[in-house]
Amino acid sequence: MLRWALALLASVAATASFAQVSVTASLLSDDRFRGVSLTRDHPAAQLDVTYDHDSGWYAGAFGSNVEFDPGRPEAELIGYTGYARRLDSGWSLDGGAAYSTISGGDGYSYLELHAGVASQALSARLYFSPDYFGRGIRTLYAELNASHRVLDRVDLIGHAGVLQALSGATAQTGGTHPHVDLLAGVEARVQRFTLQLGRVTSDGARRVYPVYGQTSGAWTARLSARF
Repeated sequence: MLRWALALLASVAATASFAQVSVTASLLSDDRFRGVSLTRDHPAAQLDVTYDHDSGWYAGAFGSNVEFDPGRPEAELIGYTGYARRLDSGWSLDGGAAYSTISGGDGYSYLELHAGVASQALSARLYFSPDYFGRGIRTLYAELNASHRVLDRVDLIGHAGVLQALSGATAQTGGTHPHVDLLAGVEARVQRFTLQLGRVTSDGARRVYPVYGQTSGAWTARLSARF
């Protein structure tokens, strides 16, 4: 499942609460990041620790297993920080930065900046990286996330994203044309647990990433517990 889908919607609630630390542990059938499997279609375990301050500032750390090369599991660690402010209109503004590093010393670390807006059911974000996955490619990624309540604890969720290389891309690393990824699914909540089921598809953007030998679409499941 896409890790950051609907993340900006959560920041809306965070800006209205007191300072707090939250921990989210997740099990995934496949770690699909912007439509691309970072685990070669294998399961993943993830942990996200976030500190939200009532001023709007937040910071956190995210960890997950990844597998770029067959039979060579590695760890990904992302540190992030930002600021979210809720407006009188009910919308929220958000901006920040994240730095991702991969164990193994392969040079896949990269910085990404973001800015976005959100309401209770809709969010949009724009990301910029000067060196995406350490591959010398400058990128922009735009995403739109939405949710629709169908039952008391059940939402329909959707995501659409576009990755555009600004410079540095070659035919072997995805080319300069836009890459699209989509998600459609359902999310159910029971107390502190959340279950997401969905279908993720992409147009073959995996060549932008240092991963090989995977499908362009998959059914995915994610079970999370927040503490």
